[in-house]
Amino acid sequence: MLDIQTRWRRRFVALLVVCTLLNVVTSFRTIRGFIAYPLYVSIPSAHGDAAYVMADGYAYWERLHAASDLYHMNRVPRIIILDEQDSSGFNFVRQQSDKRVERAIAYLHLFGVPLDKITTVTVDDGAIFGSLSEAQSVARQEQSLSRIVVVTSAPHTRRSRLCFQRSLPREVHVDVYSASEPASSAEIDAPIWIEYCKLIVYYVFA
Repeated sequence: MLDIQTRWRRRFVALLVVCTLLNVVTSFRTIRGFIAYPLYVSIPSAHGDAAYVMADGYAYWERLHAASDLYHMNRVPRIIILDEQDSSGFNFVRQQSDKRVERAIAYLHLFGVPLDKITTVTVDDGAIFGSLSEAQSVARQEQSLSRIVVVTSAPHTRRSRLCFQRSLPREVHVDVYSASEPASSAEIDAPIWIEYCKLIVYYVFA
């Protein structure tokens, strides 16, 4: 009969092998995209009175680009973004630091969106649930909407739809548009399990 030390050594080796295999397998973007697929809901034909671009994250620029595509395809007449006042680095053309909202507006304009077709919303300071606070701010400040397109990254689409459906009046139709497929999302390299946890928390408390 194996002694206790030998049994624990074998269990440790088995656990190490499993963890190594999981790390290797999930290092492939295709596999990670497959794991993230339950988080993904997107309507390719999305259209509405406006597109709202979910803020924050290094995939923000990917989302802005997708929103500009919707504008040029005549799916939305204007684009709404969050009025983020955080610094976004030094602008050598203007010779001053840009705020994040200024950088976002310039990025949309770079892709041909007229400045008068870009509007902003503000969120309350100290909001705990970022995505939910964005949805609630849009609901308060854009009350004329009858249909909205929410643009975000693939792993965030289901959570974003939940936030907007629960924040906007029932008669407002919500389309969610993913900036890319799950396997090619800029955020596919982020820990996917965190997004599953966030979805559960938002489902319970949103």
